[in-house]
Amino acid sequence: MPNHEASFSLQKVSELLRREGLRMTKKREGILRALFEAKGPMTLQEIQSAAGQQSAATPDYATVFRTVLLMEKLRLVHKVNLQRSRSHYELSDPHKHYDHLVCRDCGDVVLIDIPCPIGDSEKLIARQYGFRDLSHSLEFFGVCSSCSK
Repeated sequence: MPNHEASFSLQKVSELLRREGLRMTKKREGILRALFEAKGPMTLQEIQSAAGQQSAATPDYATVFRTVLLMEKLRLVHKVNLQRSRSHYELSDPHKHYDHLVCRDCGDVVLIDIPCPIGDSEKLIARQYGFRDLSHSLEFFGVCSSCSK
């Protein structure tokens, strides 16, 4: 079984971005480090702030936006629907799948660590409608155990 952890690292993602023509500055490296160390989905502003803590200088918002947009195009980052006014993003290892539980009270986001419940349906839908390279995002909304007390 291949070691996917080794193929999805800060160094490997940096190399891929360089191949895509993006110069890896300290600020962009800070953005990557912030995404790799994130505990959950982050807004662009949160990524910017965390990146500033990771490098000597805080990247400007446009740099964060362009970097995240390119990473999303390359499927290294994906947008998570948290039903909030701002978009949230998280790193996306292409060898893993990401579904979430979101607490409507406290906003806590939990990554679901079970096989995707609709993976087979996704394949059937792709075949039936003639789509290829199909993906999905699945978020469940409810009240967490801490808020239920």
